[in-house]
Amino acid sequence: MRPRGRLSPSLLIRKVLHFLFSRFKTYCIENYAEYKNVSSSSVFEKFLKAKLLQHLKTDYEDLHGMGKEYLMDYFDKWFGEKTDTHHLVKTIYESPVAKLLEDDSMGLCGQSALYLYGLIVEE
Repeated sequence: MRPRGRLSPSLLIRKVLHFLFSRFKTYCIENYAEYKNVSSSSVFEKFLKAKLLQHLKTDYEDLHGMGKEYLMDYFDKWFGEKTDTHHLVKTIYESPVAKLLEDDSMGLCGQSALYLYGLIVEE
């Protein structure tokens, strides 16, 4: 017999999973809203109408390990939107960081893509 006030192991596991999914759902909504520069409530409605919230729940195991950029692209594809890769490539190649990559003395060629992306975003 379990002492009073304690949760059964199965109930505890369900509560923890519900908490983790809620955090993931919030993470997706907030980041997509920022990515699209719209309100979180409009993104929530869009996710709800497109049945994406249910998809996030059923495919949580596969989706929660994806990177933020991949998730944003995944959501765009879910909604049938295309990412403007031409604009992204142009932004990168026209940035001052791209010019610095050509200078071996700067040591940027050995840096990770994430580090270089951070430099471009800071510009």
